[in-house]
Amino acid sequence: MRNQALSLQTGRSQPRYQPDNTPRLALDENELAIRWGLSVKTLRRWRQEQIGPIFCKLGASVRYQISAIEQYERQVARFSTSARAYQ
Repeated sequence: MRNQALSLQTGRSQPRYQPDNTPRLALDENELAIRWGLSVKTLRRWRQEQIGPIFCKLGASVRYQISAIEQYERQVARFSTSARAYQ
């Protein structure tokens, strides 16, 4: 199925009710972990330490707006390993 994502925590597949050709506005923590090659546990720790992109908490669900993800990616981008990521 095209609109399903694999849950990193449970290994179950959860349906995503996103109509085709509709732009996504947010990613959940599993999708962001996959995008960045991190564990969900790391993202959860970052939230507690106030690191990473701004997130929205809706009940028990956490969502990251794609615009906030892209802004954070630009903020920490650098040209060299000796350059500082945070200014």
